[in-house]
Amino acid sequence: MRILDLRPRTVRLMSHLWGRGAPVRGRCTDLPGSGHLAARWTARLADGFIARRVAARRLVEPGPAIISIGNLALGGTGKTPVVAALADDLAVAGWKGAVLTRGFGSSLAGPLTVAADNVLAGDEARVMAAALAARDWPVIQARRRAQGLDHLLEAFPATEVVIVEDGHQTARLGRHLDVVILDGWTVPREGDREVVQAVTGPVFPFGPWRESAAGADRAEIWLLETDEDPPGVGSGGQAVATFQRRLTLRDPLGGSRVDPTAGQPAVLSGIARPEAFEQTLGKLLQREAVLSVRCGDHARYDSGVVSKITIAVRKAGADFLVTTAKDWVKLKPFWPEGLSVLVADLEISWGRGKTLPALVGERLDTVRGR
Repeated sequence: MRILDLRPRTVRLMSHLWGRGAPVRGRCTDLPGSGHLAARWTARLADGFIARRVAARRLVEPGPAIISIGNLALGGTGKTPVVAALADDLAVAGWKGAVLTRGFGSSLAGPLTVAADNVLAGDEARVMAAALAARDWPVIQARRRAQGLDHLLEAFPATEVVIVEDGHQTARLGRHLDVVILDGWTVPREGDREVVQAVTGPVFPFGPWRESAAGADRAEIWLLETDEDPPGVGSGGQAVATFQRRLTLRDPLGGSRVDPTAGQPAVLSGIARPEAFEQTLGKLLQREAVLSVRCGDHARYDSGVVSKITIAVRKAGADFLVTTAKDWVKLKPFWPEGLSVLVADLEISWGRGKTLPALVGERLDTVRGR
């Protein structure tokens, strides 16, 4: 597979240097690289800085229940589809809610209520807004999440629950429940039982982690991406739930002009972990793409960039291109006629045992007194 890497040089360099310290999904014994003295000190500094931010949080009472969905790595753990799936399930259960997001990649500081067709809003915010429009769950974008909450409560005073996307390390905004998606974990035995223990690797800039595994202790629920059946409790007494992601392909331009089982595919992704997306897509299509175009996470596209991508796709002999939903919302205005495209949507399914919506629902019943 040929690779056209359009990511900034610093991103490419860090991706190369981090190498084996990159997040992995599933069980592991350890992630190498964090034993270096400088890496250990960096982790302590990061943990201390985040601890001070956490100490500054204040809950708004009375008010809606605040649920945070976050992670310990820099990205790529599925926060956005998990948030959308959880919001959908809570809406079906009768909760009036909203999603609060920073809007990474957007030049707008906010706060604003996101419309799916707002080209200036964040890509993930637009994807969530489109997914939740039928449920009447607004998506609020705000660089400062506390200001976003104020905007939300003024515009939608009947809100009962707010899901904060990527909120595990944020300051000021308090929460009633923290959920952390773990990339790596072990299952040691404690006494007569097995438990889940969080595992991380070297912290930025030595690796793609925001903080050490100690950060998982702030959460009451750990969410693991696995089709296995791990113990239902974490090492600190956390509830453990699981989920799986599945890619489905759709033609965003209508009709069924593209047959994904025939022809040569190319792939384009502007996400934190393009390699993982390429591998998953290869399994779905049952063949490797002839070209992979890797763009920076939350990349901005224009006619010049799209022209460069188009030339590369055609030169590689690809019959169609597959891209992510969050890339497509930005690519669509510049997409040329005659180049077939499929969008890979992520679908979430909850695992066995007590699911994340069930665990969150129990906490909401307590907070809201239902």
